Amino acid sequence: MEVKYVPFLKSKANEIHALAGLDESIAENLVPFFDYPKKQSGDKAEDIGPAIIRLAKKFKKHLGGFEEFYFDVYDLSDGLEIEGDHLYSFLLGAFSDLPLVPVVSIDRSDDHLNSVIKGKEKGVVSSNYVAFRVTPEDFQNFDAVIDDIEDMLNPIFSLFEMVDLIFDCRICSNLDSQKLSKQIDVFTKGFVSSYPVRRVVVSGSSIPASVAEVLSSNSEKYVERVEVDIFSAAVSLGAAQYVFGDYTTISPDYSDADIPGDQMQGRITAKFIYSFEGQHYFIRGGSLKTKGRDQYYDLAEVLCSKDFFRGPEYSTGDAYFYEKSCREGDKCWVTTVIKPSIDAHISYTVKDFLADCLL
Repeated sequence: MEVKYVPFLKSKANEIHALAGLDESIAENLVPFFDYPKKQSGDKAEDIGPAIIRLAKKFKKHLGGFEEFYFDVYDLSDGLEIEGDHLYSFLLGAFSDLPLVPVVSIDRSDDHLNSVIKGKEKGVVSSNYVAFRVTPEDFQNFDAVIDDIEDMLNPIFSLFEMVDLIFDCRICSNLDSQKLSKQIDVFTKGFVSSYPVRRVVVSGSSIPASVAEVLSSNSEKYVERVEVDIFSAAVSLGAAQYVFGDYTTISPDYSDADIPGDQMQGRITAKFIYSFEGQHYFIRGGSLKTKGRDQYYDLAEVLCSKDFFRGPEYSTGDAYFYEKSCREGDKCWVTTVIKPSIDAHISYTVKDFLADCLL
């Protein structure tokens, strides 16, 4: 299948529902990449096991329209075991009748890598493709890591027809886009000369884990999307027909907060993130405890008054923002704005952004 876009998501319910609610003309152009989210307080195998089982059921119910998706456990401890099985082996088993593309890298444990080998040999993994995910510390010098790739990953690559090479720049707002794009280009040339590659994805984000790192309360700010600069520069170098990826409006460093319900309102502020023309627009209110949920209406009114707002007919996400700007419908909450934000971002990326980016 021809893929235009790979959105990276954290496999939360609202993110799954955002994908499920996309217009078919949008969804058919993308392959989602999921990471299992970590908890701020640490991860416990006794909690993760049942959660993975529930997650697999949600995927079957809501994401049946996708021909394939990636799923990784990058954010979790590689030493976790569930019911005597390695974390990734357990996850692959839970998703065995779904079109999951497994993910490997040179920074993973032998147990993780062996989970993929065992899963493929036993038919638990049905995909003919495997993803090789590399972060900046891995792809800055291809010659320095080729031996590790051969030693660690050749036994896995030999089990699959082709490899999907995934460059994950993570949070790249302070990185040199020209330098990274050249490293990506050199790495791609070296890798595709040695292995059969189906697609090459370049992804990253300019959104930190805490919005406070971007702007103060009761303010707005425009942030350049460095991941766009990296991708555009890599495309211009031309080692491959690169596929664009990003983390939508969720930070790569997102983690589930363990905040008691009675403290939630006092520690969280209202905010929206809206993407346009290689930028993120951030608008942030105040504490939900002191300023209440009505402030989302005010923030939406400011957002929808901007020249770059695409209008309520553009996507269901944009329609949501417009509805709130008119002070209509249910009041917003931290979790309820996630789905429309992701929908608006993905819709824009597929419908207009990629065409403009590749000009």
